[in-house]
Amino acid sequence: MLIERLAKMYVQWGEPRQSSESEKKRNQQIQAIREFLEVIQKTSENRKELFAVSQQSRRKATKLSYLLLASDTEPEAIRDSFLRSGLIFKEQHNNKPEVLMWLAGTEACSRGIHPYIVFLIMSAYCGLETANSEFLWLQEKSKLQETKLTEYIVPGDLTDNIEEALSEPVRFQRTIRIAGMPLAASAFAGCSLYYIEQILSLVGPIGSFILTEMIAAARKRLISDEICTAQQAFLDLYSRQESESLAMDKELMTGMEAFEESSQPDPDLIRTTTDIIMSAEAKALKTTLSSMSDNEIASLLRCLEPIAHERLLGLISQGRQRRILMVIQQTDNVTSERMLRDAQLFAQKLLSSYAPRNLRPGETLKIPELLRNLISSLLGRE
Repeated sequence: MLIERLAKMYVQWGEPRQSSESEKKRNQQIQAIREFLEVIQKTSENRKELFAVSQQSRRKATKLSYLLLASDTEPEAIRDSFLRSGLIFKEQHNNKPEVLMWLAGTEACSRGIHPYIVFLIMSAYCGLETANSEFLWLQEKSKLQETKLTEYIVPGDLTDNIEEALSEPVRFQRTIRIAGMPLAASAFAGCSLYYIEQILSLVGPIGSFILTEMIAAARKRLISDEICTAQQAFLDLYSRQESESLAMDKELMTGMEAFEESSQPDPDLIRTTTDIIMSAEAKALKTTLSSMSDNEIASLLRCLEPIAHERLLGLISQGRQRRILMVIQQTDNVTSERMLRDAQLFAQKLLSSYAPRNLRPGETLKIPELLRNLISSLLGRE
């Protein structure tokens, strides 16, 4: 998730440092980030427009960022591109915060993270004081661009139970995080404005703008049946937390071993499988998904964090997405052993997608070392 990715950046490159440059230079950086935000928003439907924008950029890091995004470069390849360009070095103490800022922003954009979150990540590299002031600026900007929702109610399970669900705000917030913004927005698209306003108050000022924007888009994109399906999927996630909590309490009372009989997910399994999804090449993932059934993909989604849901579902058609949501809706909870088998089956198929048709004896697969280690770790679990 976002915090984990930022933590990895800190480990890899060190904590973002206060810039020693002049106030004028700092203001130029902030202006460049704001322009980046505007351009990314305007070209969201057609990234190839960024080719023209890149030609107007004088700074090498900015130009490279636009070119990489215009080319739909895989997130895993972006850092290598910065390294090959000579803009960054393997020794982190030699790297300039400004260049690392553009690297972080480009990687975040390529992963489909909302432009507002990308903006906050990049402004953090300019120091705490600047990050705070830019957060306030972004809040004011979001108010000016705020999407106005009209009343639109789609009868469904969530619509009927929304008031009861909102009576437990912490549990509701947790369900939004587990479901991910796209699914949550699709579910809330059929809810009354009265309840949407209560939901928006749970996700903060920036989160509420993003969620409102996604709700409006979902209403344009989805028919009522699809909204009903999303509502049921969200409500299932909400209800599952209660059943899982009760199961855990029962387990503690009876002294049973955790995860043996219950449906509690293994955090390490979910983390490893998510890292595999985020590290694999899009082409290999598409090949793997095409060889899997709807049931197998639905089972795999149980082993992933929301950010991996978004990447995985983004590689398949909307029609197949709907079928998979239906499978999830109709499937009961599974044991941790079953989740492990499903994840290992996926890992085996992913390995096969990297194998050339004519693999010679003794020849190794051309697979990134990090991904190889993650898959080996997963397949070695019992």
